[in-house]
Amino acid sequence: MPQDSSISSSLTFDRPLIVLGGGFVDEALLKTLAARSYPVVAADGAAHVALAAGVPLVAIIGDMDSYDPDPDLSADTQIVEVAEQATTDFEKCLYRTSAPLYICLGMMGKRFDHSLAALHAAQKYGVEKNLILMDQTDVIAVVSGAVEFSVPVGTRVSVYPLAPTQMEYSYGLEYPLNGLTLAQGELIGTSNCANKNQVKIVQDKTAPKPFLLILPNEYLDALIEIETHHVSATSI
Repeated sequence: MPQDSSISSSLTFDRPLIVLGGGFVDEALLKTLAARSYPVVAADGAAHVALAAGVPLVAIIGDMDSYDPDPDLSADTQIVEVAEQATTDFEKCLYRTSAPLYICLGMMGKRFDHSLAALHAAQKYGVEKNLILMDQTDVIAVVSGAVEFSVPVGTRVSVYPLAPTQMEYSYGLEYPLNGLTLAQGELIGTSNCANKNQVKIVQDKTAPKPFLLILPNEYLDALIEIETHHVSATSI
């Protein structure tokens, strides 16, 4: 199998990329997404999750401290060993690849420190890359600027700031975000809910910062639509 230890090269994809981590992974969902012809990359030892599910891997990326060579691995799978220890294997997957959208499974759940590290990566790369993370309950889009989406009335909608951020307005939420400054340790927007079918959330345009838009995980396709066709919400 090909091996690449060069830190400068990057794998480029023209479609959404699935990135696997060692946390909770819904195997049925993984197979469904792979059936859409989305390529799959594993962060180090998470390769064994894909192999157990019979899902082919385009690449394994990481410092290779938790991947054990497996005879079932395809010869076409690229091994990208990155020795530096300043970043997590998830970060290595992000900076060694380029894709229009990242659907990240197994970055949340099981170990809380790994979940925190995933949020660190979301803040670090959330402006330059379109990121979606999933666990067994929620789907999380890392967004900035303005977003608009449709969900049934009563759907749980959470907004969580990765950095202090000024919200311009919201529409369709039970508890409006109009004019609020959201910041961890001060004011957050979790456990809100939709009171209209159409929801809009708009940040102050002068300094948009990445924030988490969190929905129940059955709305994955809605967040894929947001991330792949990101259109600013118009003022109401």
